[in-house]
Amino acid sequence: MEKILVAYDHSDASQAALRWSIGYSRSHDVEVLLVYVVSSLEEWELAAIQVDPDPIRHSIQRLLAGEWSDPLRDAGVTFDTRVLVGRAADAVLHCAEEEQVALVVLGMTSRGTLFELMAGGTTERLLHHAHRPVVAVPAGWTTERAG
Repeated sequence: MEKILVAYDHSDASQAALRWSIGYSRSHDVEVLLVYVVSSLEEWELAAIQVDPDPIRHSIQRLLAGEWSDPLRDAGVTFDTRVLVGRAADAVLHCAEEEQVALVVLGMTSRGTLFELMAGGTTERLLHHAHRPVVAVPAGWTTERAG
């Protein structure tokens, strides 16, 4: 069974990436690893003002394992969820290597990949440093557009 990693934050773009992954699973025997990355910088900032980040992480994990992964569950796709901590691109790349995924799927913001490439964002880092294919799905992508 092929494993694919879907970077998820419940944005329109990541929901499109999830829809794409469900469509991909219809023609491939896949397990989806749905990951959310909590910024280590945000955790540091919370700690600096003496706020425990654990409840936030647990809340995100509940959403990820619950309502955010409902589309996978409803489609009968085998999946697992994971909350990672770190810089988004680095955490996704590390997890992809560690889990030996065949493919990394992420949503593309309305600004698009060109903006990300020029601004040096998460998509740019993933595209330049990944050792496996990366699929960037536009935020407005739907299964009706796939055919």
